[in-house]
Amino acid sequence: MRGKKLSPDHVAKTRRPAIPVDEGILRSLAAIPMSCREIAGSMGVSEETVRRRMRSLGIPRLPAKARPEHNHFWRGGYAVDDAGYILVKTPSHPNATSLGYVRQHRLVMEQVLGRYLAPEEVVDHKNRDTSDNDPLNLQLFASNAEHLRENMTGTMNLPPGKRETRRIEAVRRARQRVAAILAASGNGALPSP
Repeated sequence: MRGKKLSPDHVAKTRRPAIPVDEGILRSLAAIPMSCREIAGSMGVSEETVRRRMRSLGIPRLPAKARPEHNHFWRGGYAVDDAGYILVKTPSHPNATSLGYVRQHRLVMEQVLGRYLAPEEVVDHKNRDTSDNDPLNLQLFASNAEHLRENMTGTMNLPPGKRETRRIEAVRRARQRVAAILAASGNGALPSP
């Protein structure tokens, strides 16, 4: 009720007794590292109890992004961009996006060459299927100008409707390939490209 203050006696009666959480065990489990949910399960208490106790003791919790494979939306480190390219989660790559993704066809070409690609280098799909990242289907160009000179000579621009239809089809194919990769891996783990 608004405006009514509870007496200290009433608060004491309604408060649940504190569940003892051993500090030593809590510190050792947090050092492994384990999430609050995993610690709570092993100690037989609620997640909120673990969180509160860790906060009161100043024990740092495992960051939410520490183990993305435990996230409901985790898809094995793969994504598909709006152009139909398959992206692979590679946060340590020098040319990764701010979210840690690199286009798979560039990773495949880097494996073939044994070096990182320069940002100005362009990897082209010979059969125009942006999700077909077979090394035999990829061709390297030193610059976008060379790539355009080779591929755009004698071709006309597509009308916007046809261009959009091709883009949607490319995204659909890429999503199917990612689903096949994840199904083949069995556990959603990131296989090598």
